[in-house]
Amino acid sequence: MPERAKPRLASRFTRAVHIQRDFHDLRYRLDGYQVTPLVRQQAARVMAGLAPEQTERAFSVIGPFGSGKSAFGLFMAHYLQRSSTSRYRLLESLRALDATTLLPLDAPSLLSVLVPGNNSSLCHAIVRSLGTALNDSHLKSSAFVQLRAQIVESSSDPTLDPVRVADLVTQAAQLVQAHSQGRYQGLFVLIDELGQFLDYAAHQDDERDLFVLQSLAEAAARSAGTPLLLMTILHQAFEQYALHAGTTRRIEWAKVQGRFVDLTFQEPSSQMMRMLALALMSEYGDLWHEQREQWAALLAPQTEALGLRPGDIAPDEWRQLLHDAYPLHPTVLVALPAIFRQLAQNERSLFAFIYSDEPWALRDLLRSAPESAAPPIYRLTHLYAYVEASLGPSLFSRAKGLRWAELAEARSLLLAGEPLPLDVLTVVGTIGALERAAGLRASQAHIALALRDTLDDPAVADTLLALQNRRLITYRQHRDSYIIWEGSDLDLDALTQETRRELAQQVVLPSLLQRHADTTPRIARRHSYLSGATRAFAVRYVDMSQLTHDEPTSLGFDGELLHVVPADEEELSQAEHWASDPARDQELARIVVLPPRVRELRDLLLDVAALHYVLETREELEHDRPARREVAGRLLEAQHALTQVIAETYTGQHSRWFYRHQQHAIVSARQIDDLLSSAADSTYAETPRIWNELIMRRQLSGAAAKARRNLVEAMLEHAHEEHLGIVGYPPERAIYESVLRKGGLHRQAANGEWELGPPPPEDPLHLRPAWHAMERYLESDEHEPRSLTGLLSLLEGPPFGVKSGLAPLLFMTLYVVRAGEINLYERGNFVAMPDIATFERLLTRPDQFAVRLSRAEGARWQVYGRLAKALAPRALELRTQPALVAVVMPLLRIHRNLPAYSKQTRRVSQQAQAVRVALHEARSPDELLFERLPRALGLAPFRSDDPEDMERVDAFAALLRAHLQELQDAYPRLLQTIAAQIYAAFGLRTQGTAARAELQQRYAVIADATNDVHLRKLGVRLETADHEGDAWVESIAALLLGRPPEAWTDQDVAACEIALADLARRFHAAEELALNARVVPAETPLLRVGLANGHGEVSRVLHVSTDDQAMLRLRDELSATLGRHTNLSPEQRAAALATLLQGLLT
Repeated sequence: MPERAKPRLASRFTRAVHIQRDFHDLRYRLDGYQVTPLVRQQAARVMAGLAPEQTERAFSVIGPFGSGKSAFGLFMAHYLQRSSTSRYRLLESLRALDATTLLPLDAPSLLSVLVPGNNSSLCHAIVRSLGTALNDSHLKSSAFVQLRAQIVESSSDPTLDPVRVADLVTQAAQLVQAHSQGRYQGLFVLIDELGQFLDYAAHQDDERDLFVLQSLAEAAARSAGTPLLLMTILHQAFEQYALHAGTTRRIEWAKVQGRFVDLTFQEPSSQMMRMLALALMSEYGDLWHEQREQWAALLAPQTEALGLRPGDIAPDEWRQLLHDAYPLHPTVLVALPAIFRQLAQNERSLFAFIYSDEPWALRDLLRSAPESAAPPIYRLTHLYAYVEASLGPSLFSRAKGLRWAELAEARSLLLAGEPLPLDVLTVVGTIGALERAAGLRASQAHIALALRDTLDDPAVADTLLALQNRRLITYRQHRDSYIIWEGSDLDLDALTQETRRELAQQVVLPSLLQRHADTTPRIARRHSYLSGATRAFAVRYVDMSQLTHDEPTSLGFDGELLHVVPADEEELSQAEHWASDPARDQELARIVVLPPRVRELRDLLLDVAALHYVLETREELEHDRPARREVAGRLLEAQHALTQVIAETYTGQHSRWFYRHQQHAIVSARQIDDLLSSAADSTYAETPRIWNELIMRRQLSGAAAKARRNLVEAMLEHAHEEHLGIVGYPPERAIYESVLRKGGLHRQAANGEWELGPPPPEDPLHLRPAWHAMERYLESDEHEPRSLTGLLSLLEGPPFGVKSGLAPLLFMTLYVVRAGEINLYERGNFVAMPDIATFERLLTRPDQFAVRLSRAEGARWQVYGRLAKALAPRALELRTQPALVAVVMPLLRIHRNLPAYSKQTRRVSQQAQAVRVALHEARSPDELLFERLPRALGLAPFRSDDPEDMERVDAFAALLRAHLQELQDAYPRLLQTIAAQIYAAFGLRTQGTAARAELQQRYAVIADATNDVHLRKLGVRLETADHEGDAWVESIAALLLGRPPEAWTDQDVAACEIALADLARRFHAAEELALNARVVPAETPLLRVGLANGHGEVSRVLHVSTDDQAMLRLRDELSATLGRHTNLSPEQRAAALATLLQGLLT
């Protein structure tokens, strides 16, 4: 075989693309890039998004590793950023000028923002790449200075919000269009290796990187005359990155993908075969023209018979491909694309197989043939040898390596002198390792063709039987194919058939289908995209008894897709009659699918169920690994067949779809989505249109729940401020912008102040229907509280379909707007003054809350106005009138602030006590103001139809004010009583703070002479109590009874007097002891007076003060009187004084 020079490959076949580096590196730009039909088709779809009326401007390029996705992205970035002249030169250099009809040269030029993949935050990567693109663009306008500063600030913000990222990109697109002198009209954002970012988001449980995709996609859809194109590059669909998450999260990820137009980027096998044939012809010319002709004539009809020709290759072209690809065997030709997709990097490895000198590669086999002879045919056996030699042990450690390992082990069991069994076993194992790829099947005919170029070879048939008898291979009936058998002593066929018979008698078909078929909820993608609310339809399999039973829509879903499983033709006819009955017209959320037949479905389903049961429950397989693997393989095959049959049965052109008793023609996935979306449109015709992934969910994430809570707090406390006072772009800002701000609920009034209000007439988010529904719910019963869960369920059900995350936020907006009317009840109790803790509980446990409206008309309006003017003037300024809650709030606050003593003492009037009870038992503002309080004051209740009577209203207000004041004065009066008792007990001459100083001064005299614990505590309290007001009285009172007087009862007042007398006695005794012990300084103004008679001695310590003028006057008067009685002896005069003292001392 003559040696040929190896062809020179373009760099794109030998290295991976790095979009940011290669975009600017001249060595790797687009040299050798082939503008294939796939490239033209997908590029044309992207370019079509630039039409002014288009809204599809977000694209997701999905394809396996190495399929050319990044190179395609690089091509699009170059093409979109260039001018029309430069675009022409680019297509000319790539020999693709005929593509200008699909790729218009005059399309808008877009500045490319290239985001290379890495395992980090997508939000930050986009912002950094935006900054890089603006810097590299060399646009010098001063308008970019502020934007670049915002980008730098945002790139270092750890809480960077997705909406903020979209805002920055949109702002950049607008500035680029306005300040690039016509060079650019917008932006093209290309995110390469998005899977790395999604993996990071899934592992970090941070959904901001998911939401930024939605925010950017929505911004692109709205970009209109300032085009913003978004393209992501993935090797699998979005939802695959949340494959192990719960159903809710998978639905959320699928919803984000719904914002993107999927562009599948994988050159079809037919195209790769063409490239192979072209490469072989270009290298070897036509040295073997005659052999090629004979080869193609022999193999073309046989491969046609086996279905090996791809459907998009015509018979004549297929024959030419077999001619050109010679000496590749047709089975190798169809296997090569599949085998390199499975094991390597697609085109890069495919061309390495053709051009490299690796052992058992094509060139290696051709070089070993004699120069004059025809080339040997390259068969599947050679391909296996190449794979084993080039990949070595790493072949068996790959995800798909198990089948290759089984083949290698089985080959080792054969002797070298058994060439045909070894070849047959190798072909069986190689085809099995490809797992149904490329249309190959290890049937007897395929194996015979692969080895003997004929469909029927007796030697191959005998060898297959022999290998079965040696338990090296086994036959799979569902696929008509052989596989490598690892070996087991169990008779799996008998075991499976036995289980199958048992299941057939025990279970019904619908339950089996519900368990083993794919019941992933179906998403109404168009409706979800347009409304912002994901609508998921439960997939259910039902028989006639379940169908005719009037069941509600499946809980947790927005609708249901019922696949009817009739037992026979009669039931099928009954199901059709039921589905077409006009009574179905009201079942807006239910779609019914009738199959053409179910017999084949039943057989396959029983096979799947039996295999599943054997694999999971039969003890015989527990320690038999080969048997478990074989059953698992059979189950996989049966499930695949079942999936195909289910698709043919329920989504094929012969199935019949019914909605609202009308039959709909369904032959494609798009038509299914159209029907699902139409059902969602009809069911939820009044749904709000809000695009925010944080809040538009059935169940909020922890971060979203916290953001909603923070937003509610801002609504309650900062409704008068712009952005509700929210600083920066935390998650609650995103919810605020997409719901309250965009919906016109938070707006600037004519006077310049910000306020929350009902949806405006223009209603941009279609909130008014849900808003009016909440109002009607509250107004439907003004006498009894209505459950909050009932209100939320009303919003969440048809026709509104408000998501569970949003519904409480809408209610809280209504509550703030109508704060004067709406009363809250928690566990049946009126919440007079709710705080943020109350609303936190409301958001998490709405089932514990109820709501009620309070109204005032006629005479009640007069009462409201009179009390509002006196108690809460600002209530009269609120939007909603009458603001009864605002008026009641000060009254309840007065009651709440009363000390415990005042809330229970009976030392107030009967009317004051009745007012106190009314305030304590208040269940609603209107009942309190117009019924309970008037009755407490001895007045008749105010009724709406009473005649207006301001005198009566004023009398009520005056009485209420007086008795409220009486309640507020109760505690100060108690302190006055305690103080009077202290003055009397200690014989204090002064009052107030002077009395405290007097008592403290007296205590100082005895402080060092007494060890009485109670007296020492008294001294400490006199020293430490506040010098102002009655604090010292409260402190002494607390000392006496062990608790503060504000917590006393009426009985404690009498107990205080007794305890105080005891303390005063101890105090006087200590003073007397101090005098007797002569520890008192001589100048201390103390006198001890004592009298003794036959009954004993009475003594008392007296305080003499030279400042007490009344005492001094009495002393002088007594002295003068004694002086006038000179006729009495000193003893007589002393006896007279002693007699007086005896009365005073006792």
